[in-house]
Amino acid sequence: MTINNSRRVIVIGSGPAGAATAWKLIKNGIPVTMLDSGFHYPSGLLLRMGGVNLFRRTGTEGYVDDEDEYIPEDGGDPEICWWTNHNPGGLSNQWTGAVPRFAPEDFYEGGALHEKYVWPVTYDDVAPYYPAIEKLMHVSGTDQPAHQLPAGYVSSKRTLDQDWAPLIKSAEQTGQSLIPLPLADGPDWYMVKRGTAFNSFSVMVEPLMSSPLFEFIDGAHALELEWSDLKNKVTGLVYHNRRTGLQERLEADAFVVACGQLASTKLLFASKSAAFPNGLGNNHDVLGRYLHDHVKEWFSFEIDQPLSVLAPSAYVTRRPYGQDHPLLAASWTLGMPSQSAKFARLIGRKSNRFAVQLFTTSIPRHDRGQQPHPTLKDKLGQPLVRLTFSFDDAEVQNVHDSRQHLIDLFERAGIQVKLDDIFFQIFPGLSIHYGGTIRMHRDPQYGVLDQWNRVYEAPNVLVTDASAFTTGPEKNPTLTMMALAMRAADKLTEDLKTG
Repeated sequence: MTINNSRRVIVIGSGPAGAATAWKLIKNGIPVTMLDSGFHYPSGLLLRMGGVNLFRRTGTEGYVDDEDEYIPEDGGDPEICWWTNHNPGGLSNQWTGAVPRFAPEDFYEGGALHEKYVWPVTYDDVAPYYPAIEKLMHVSGTDQPAHQLPAGYVSSKRTLDQDWAPLIKSAEQTGQSLIPLPLADGPDWYMVKRGTAFNSFSVMVEPLMSSPLFEFIDGAHALELEWSDLKNKVTGLVYHNRRTGLQERLEADAFVVACGQLASTKLLFASKSAAFPNGLGNNHDVLGRYLHDHVKEWFSFEIDQPLSVLAPSAYVTRRPYGQDHPLLAASWTLGMPSQSAKFARLIGRKSNRFAVQLFTTSIPRHDRGQQPHPTLKDKLGQPLVRLTFSFDDAEVQNVHDSRQHLIDLFERAGIQVKLDDIFFQIFPGLSIHYGGTIRMHRDPQYGVLDQWNRVYEAPNVLVTDASAFTTGPEKNPTLTMMALAMRAADKLTEDLKTG
């Protein structure tokens, strides 16, 4: 089926951002054609009993470090990586499901350093879109606000066992909170043939298939957005049909780019024309700049007195704003060091061993990012991505300080900690939380996109994945990315209906 409608929107990518954009557009009565590069549909198995994930096998088809797509540049970290999944649902096929909201300060905290770090939207702009996504995700967690973390809508309420009270009090003494991690977890009793409770394709895109307004094309790898000087806008999309090996073309009134961070940027660089010789929307040399990422560390530890098993995980919120250097923060996710330990939760067992996933932040800079390689090409004949990014001394030190801060929280609660293994070397890409490079800003000097995710110089093109992020707080990005996508879809609907 091919939709023939003058208000058609092409959405590129069925990951969380593309799914949220398409879902909202269809609800608004706007016809959508969605393209996805992959054709291996979500697979795996997830079994939940009593709110505990007892078994989880993710579908790994297409989940790779795209080493054939990029090269590290001199001056950047040679270990840098770029993990992707070129299949329906994207990286939500492997997602752990953490969904904290951003706090109001996360949108403007960077202004203490420079105006280029202030988002063009506020928490109040984004907040109305959070609940719809949280309901779709069947979020579990606390419904009470925490320090530096607004409360969200939860379908399944969680609390920590009473023996964690001394740790909760210790966190409160530093202006932080220890709470159940907000998770897109699904119902307490649950079995699905996919590796995650929430998969954007399974939960949001597949239900759209019955709509006469929706068309889905798989195996379609976007190559170029075509600019028309005559119409002064983008009018077409060229894509590689992975099933036939041929190039094909589609036209639409508007285009939503949600290919996944770095891939979306690559597409805009490839979309050259006389009007945009350096890539679509790049006449201010901002495209590909200001890349940021979470610095990730995973470690385990042993304590001198047992505590109730954490399943699902617990979450320590960041230190109060103003105590940390602007844009250098941390969050701590506490859980069990092995899947088998989670069985103990069902029979009320306790444990002396726990694990931590530590996320700290990096500061977006103009010299951090991606650019197309001048000579080397990928298998489809497009320039390889050049990545220039390494964490600086202050960002690495923030990891060490934050690890010690967590140990101090335990010891202030009267619990001695013995640190075990640190499992990951620190390098960019490990968290799979890249952001920036097609950033939003009120000033085109510092952003490719306006406050509605529209390309300033080509406003019928929107970018709704994490490429649009102005900065990256310590919180997982998916929920806010989807909220921004829905907000952008509402504005696009208004634009299309009013002309």
